[in-house]
Amino acid sequence: MNFLTGFLIGVVSLIPGISGGTVLVMLDKYEWFTMVITNLKEKQNKFIILMLLIGVILGTITFARIAELLFYFFPQEILIIFGGLVLFSLKDMIKKEPRNFSIKWFLVGAILMSSLSLISYNDSLVISNYPKITFIFLIWFWSCGMIDGFFTILPGISGSMIMMILGPYFLYKSYLANLSWQYLYFIIPLSFYFLGDLLGIFLGGKFSLFCLKKNRKLTMSLLWGMVLMSAILIMPSLDFSFKKIIYYLIFLVISYLLAKIISLFT
Repeated sequence: MNFLTGFLIGVVSLIPGISGGTVLVMLDKYEWFTMVITNLKEKQNKFIILMLLIGVILGTITFARIAELLFYFFPQEILIIFGGLVLFSLKDMIKKEPRNFSIKWFLVGAILMSSLSLISYNDSLVISNYPKITFIFLIWFWSCGMIDGFFTILPGISGSMIMMILGPYFLYKSYLANLSWQYLYFIIPLSFYFLGDLLGIFLGGKFSLFCLKKNRKLTMSLLWGMVLMSAILIMPSLDFSFKKIIYYLIFLVISYLLAKIISLFT
C-alpha cells in the first residue's frame, strides 16, 4: 500500500495543479505521512519512506513520457485544462474551511506567487536543446528539486505548477521522458534533482506541520492565494478571435468537469 501511494504521488507530481499533499489528504494519510517523514529515527518509518520513494520514482518515470507527448501535441489545451482545474477547485477548497480564510493573507500569497514568476529560467514547452551540465547548473537544478519537493508535500499547492512558473518543469520532464542508454548522462541532473526533492519534502513536512499548528488561518489563506495566482500564470496567452474564444471555453468546461469529479473524492 505504501508503494502504491508513492506511485500515485509520483504520477501526479508531473501534473501542474495537483499536489502530492492533496493526494495524501484524499487518501487520509497527510498527517500520518508528515509524522513519518519527520520521525526518521524509527526503523519502521525508514522502511515506509523507502517504499514510498520507490513508488514515487517509478510513478514519475512512467508518467513522464505521457506528459511529454501531451505537451508536444496539445500544449495550449493542456495548460488551459490544468489552469482551469485549479481555478475551479479553489472554491471548493476554501468552502471546506470558511473560518480559515483571510483576504489579506490571500492577497499576500497571490503577490508572492506573481513575484516568483519573474525569475523564470526556461519556458519552452518541449525541450530540444539541453543546457550544458555544469556545477552551477547542477546546484540550480538541485535547488529547483528542493523547491518542488517542499511545495509537493503542501496540500493545495502543486510542486509541478511552481516549477512551471519558475521554468525548469519542462526540462525536468524532458530528462525523465528521454532517459535511455543513449542519454544515460541524464541520470546526473536527475540525481541532483531527486536529492533536492527529498530534502524539500522533509523540510516541507516539518514546515507545514509547524505552520498549520501555529496559525492555520494565515497558512491556508496564503496557500490559496498562491494557488490562484499559479493557475492564472500558467494560462496561455489568449487569441480573442471568436473561434479561439469558443475553443478555449470548451477546454475550460472540460477542466470544470474534471474539478467536479475530483471534488467527489476529496
